[in-house]
Amino acid sequence: MISDRLKKSWKWFILLVLALCLSPTFSDSGTKSRPVNLIVIHVDQLGWGDVGLYSPWRRDTPNIDKLGKSGVVLDNLYAETSATASSGTFLSGRLAVSWGLYSSNNAEDTQLLEDTGFVLPSSPRILPQVLKEKGYSTKFIGRWNLGQRSEANPTKFGFDSFLGTVSDRGPKYDNLRYPNIGFYRNERIVARMFDTRSPVDDLLDDGVSNLTKVYTDEMEVFITKSKNQPYYLHVSLDALKHRPYRSPQFVDSSEHSRSNNFTDALREIDNFVGVMMKTLTTTEQADKTIVIFAAQSTALASHYEGGSNSPFTGATGDSTEGGVRVPGLISCPGLDFGDNKRSKQLMNFADLHSTALSILGFPPGDCEEPKCVKEGMDMTKSLITGNTTNHRDMITIYRGRTLMALRKGRYKVHLMSRSSFVPGQFLDNLTSYNLRNTTELPILFDVVADPGERFFIGGGFELSSSRYTDILPEMRREAEYVNNHVTLGGGLLNECNVGWREWTPTGCLDMELCVEFTRESKVRMCSIPEWTGLGI
Repeated sequence: MISDRLKKSWKWFILLVLALCLSPTFSDSGTKSRPVNLIVIHVDQLGWGDVGLYSPWRRDTPNIDKLGKSGVVLDNLYAETSATASSGTFLSGRLAVSWGLYSSNNAEDTQLLEDTGFVLPSSPRILPQVLKEKGYSTKFIGRWNLGQRSEANPTKFGFDSFLGTVSDRGPKYDNLRYPNIGFYRNERIVARMFDTRSPVDDLLDDGVSNLTKVYTDEMEVFITKSKNQPYYLHVSLDALKHRPYRSPQFVDSSEHSRSNNFTDALREIDNFVGVMMKTLTTTEQADKTIVIFAAQSTALASHYEGGSNSPFTGATGDSTEGGVRVPGLISCPGLDFGDNKRSKQLMNFADLHSTALSILGFPPGDCEEPKCVKEGMDMTKSLITGNTTNHRDMITIYRGRTLMALRKGRYKVHLMSRSSFVPGQFLDNLTSYNLRNTTELPILFDVVADPGERFFIGGGFELSSSRYTDILPEMRREAEYVNNHVTLGGGLLNECNVGWREWTPTGCLDMELCVEFTRESKVRMCSIPEWTGLGI
């Protein structure tokens, strides 16, 4: 009896601590509650095997690891199959495919191309719009991957200010087929990533760039200046993507680790986190600031310089665990997570949105349907208590508009298969560049016992086990439920036009950065041949 009472007392104590964190007060007023600050750091193409919290033998992320120890590490966080879809899901709090963020092309793509006409729709509203109404200052730093046209700029969708890029990096642009990628402050272009007039002035050259340093300085100034008002700072870092880049001071900084550009760049990202933590501490904001750190896409399959999704199989863009299960954490020093330092709760990026709002003191409303397939769930209680009951127990995995797989508890079923050929990771019945329909005999794994998805329970060509036939009916029912509740219309990423690329963005005349467009301009269906492996 006494022990039961003690348990109940501890539960009430934990809830009281949560309330104190959620409702801090202004120092100059005893009548108003002051919302806490929110900092979100998303990183492109970062895998479990790159972060010390998940791979203890790694020594490249001490600051990220320290940040995780001040909060809760998310062991079952799932991103979407592209950074674009992850970003759209987090900002909207709704599964991106449910509001049309996909292309109906041959690759069933959700990656934003440089000439897409995509502009965020008026509904659903995104997080900065919601928080701005609550009196928040909002800022976006880094790569905005939700539209590169002037009308798609983040300042049009609730962010007060913006510093960064709006297009994906690639090979050196020639200003004939592709204009050089722009670098923006708010709506106006202020530089080009590759300056063909003077290679010395390149923002990005041979894997050396001051971009992350510029972002670090901008973050530090913003946090310092904003200490007397609530704010939402969103940072999207792409230094690990495709051709990793790092500033001169971090060149060869990983010579005692993996010794490559990727790990140098990772160490600079870790330094970004360290500077953020130090700034929050020195400005006395640490206890009232929530930090969400997460990879919004996993490591690239053919990365010639590094990136590891170990212990999982697959790479970014895949429906295997290596394509969607990402490192992530939530830190709030003023919030007591007790002994629950690692959460086994299934979570997606929409859940991060809803949980952040709840911790800020603005709990989201109820979902439209019981399983919250399309919307995020508030996971605050689960993260604090460790109790996953009555929280999300199913994760949907889409590629474009196709439901590729879903996870229910410890089991995961692949309804469709298309996976990258990662060296040494061929999976019978699953690894294929071509989209394969396996709905007749879905491929089933126990991803708790077998996180690498190496030993399937059954599926592909034969039933193979009684365990398979026992579990399969429930997984089929869940898939049917998802298909019935996620209605699909026309994709918002369908239309492309080379004339929509960054030829003459706002401000280019003043900075002499306009690029003459001489090609025919016409709308076409966006398409990336699957064999290129670029539709991710």
